[in-house]
Amino acid sequence: MPSLPAWVASRVVSLKDEMQWEAASGKYRMTPTLSANLILSQEERDVIAEHVADLERFRGPTPADEVGAEKATLVVVTRMMLALPAARQNEASAEARGEAYMVALDDLPTWAVAAAVRRWYRGDAGDKYDYHWCPAPAELRELARIELWRVMERANKLKKLLRAEPLLEFSEEHCHAMRVRLSNLIQETFGISPVGTDGSGGKVSAS
Repeated sequence: MPSLPAWVASRVVSLKDEMQWEAASGKYRMTPTLSANLILSQEERDVIAEHVADLERFRGPTPADEVGAEKATLVVVTRMMLALPAARQNEASAEARGEAYMVALDDLPTWAVAAAVRRWYRGDAGDKYDYHWCPAPAELRELARIELWRVMERANKLKKLLRAEPLLEFSEEHCHAMRVRLSNLIQETFGISPVGTDGSGGKVSAS
């Protein structure tokens, strides 16, 4: 899967979940945010939304919902079984293993299964596997799910980027005024000023 363009990758890295005020509901809620200067333009949003739609199409088709996908996955599995031996195999067991693979993979798209088989051929799926033999159906399913997850994880990150709102940031003058207001409120209520009479945060001497 190709890398994201730099202008997209930098924004994904900059995403932060923050509690922000929502005027419509009058409540604070957690939302993804970006600095105002990083908020996407409409043209950028359109490009990302189009890419997300392309990624979402990788969810299928699967053998469970399309005959063509079932045949394509069966071809991938059959070629793998012909290329690699099983620890114990005869004609009857080969047919049964083929059925077991199809049961294990029926909700995964063919491309993910093919990518998992490729990783198995290359021996780069992890040290816990013995690449001299065909993978067990559950092992091949695990690897195919990882391939699908990688694509869907990118789609989810980009959808989160599309939801990002400008981070509410306040000037130093505003923060100073708020500290003074808080100090005055506490002093009026309790007779003390924990942040200093000028809002500076300095200690207040007892009178």
